[in-house]
Amino acid sequence: MRLVKAFNTIWYQHLATRGRTDIPVDERHAIFVAGDDQAAKQIISNLIEQIGFAPVDTGSLREGGKSQQPNAPIYNKIFTGREAKAAVAASQRARTA
Repeated sequence: MRLVKAFNTIWYQHLATRGRTDIPVDERHAIFVAGDDQAAKQIISNLIEQIGFAPVDTGSLREGGKSQQPNAPIYNKIFTGREAKAAVAASQRARTA
């Protein structure tokens, strides 16, 4: 079985209205992706890009999945791809400090 956690932190109306294939990926609304299967994450990341969003890898299901839970710093926040990557990196640094 292949399992990827994605689309958990985006409001359904933003999913319907914020996809933009006409701008660079790092400027698009971010959708977070977590999983242990790199190939499966790549498939989902490609889908996310095709529908006009920026896929941002949060890591494994265990650690990256936790970062997508309610009350986590990135949960239910609006980020561009660039901003989301910076937020994920800061969160990972804070966990290891």
